[in-house]
Amino acid sequence: MAATVNLTRLAGGAVRNLAATSRAAVTDLVAASGALGESVGDVVLGRERAESVLRVGVLLLSDGNGPLCSADDVASALRAADEIFRTGAGIRVRVTDIEVVTELAPDRALDPGANQRLLLDDMLGHTAFFRDRLPTPGAVGAPVTVVVVRDIAGRTTGCSLGMTADWVVCQRSLFDPTDDRAYDETVLAHEIGHALNLPHHGDRSNLMFPSSSPPDGVRGTALRPWQRTVLRANRHTLPGQAQPR
Repeated sequence: MAATVNLTRLAGGAVRNLAATSRAAVTDLVAASGALGESVGDVVLGRERAESVLRVGVLLLSDGNGPLCSADDVASALRAADEIFRTGAGIRVRVTDIEVVTELAPDRALDPGANQRLLLDDMLGHTAFFRDRLPTPGAVGAPVTVVVVRDIAGRTTGCSLGMTADWVVCQRSLFDPTDDRAYDETVLAHEIGHALNLPHHGDRSNLMFPSSSPPDGVRGTALRPWQRTVLRANRHTLPGQAQPR
């Protein structure tokens, strides 16, 4: 009976994720087409464009000991993300909300898997506790939500499902400056990069380098021109206002 229920959940979750991915792909295409048209218009009309805006929300889960961390704990990583994307891609990060969920989260939500296991968790409904609290996905300019969880399986401290989800998960230890073996301000920005369709990059100085090992092996935060283009054309990114040069 339990196996049948899981198969039913898995099938339903697979359909939901496929629909979400298709919707995201279409919205990304619309956003990219708009960005291309604006770029051409700016060149023809001699305009320059103000910085784009990326809206980011934060959801802090709670376990039996209370909230996993505080808004102040996450603030430094959010400021770092703003600096990284502003400098490397001309995108300002605007924090829409930092919500503390005081309701006790189930262990499946507190301790999700990583990569394919996170996708499986999502399809089986284990992420529903926080997913159901997020803004309605799909619209251009919709925020990316950072969900702070207790622990992620394996050696992973952050994970994203790419265009399939408008949320990413980050482990709470990333935001604890007293834990020098875990504290890493690049992970939040790295996972947001994945949510905005950036793949991994082989250069350790790049934000999208796959691994980061504090305190001595933290990845860089550089972005290549093509990465800037991908970020600015994404559905989550609101273009800046055009103005005469």
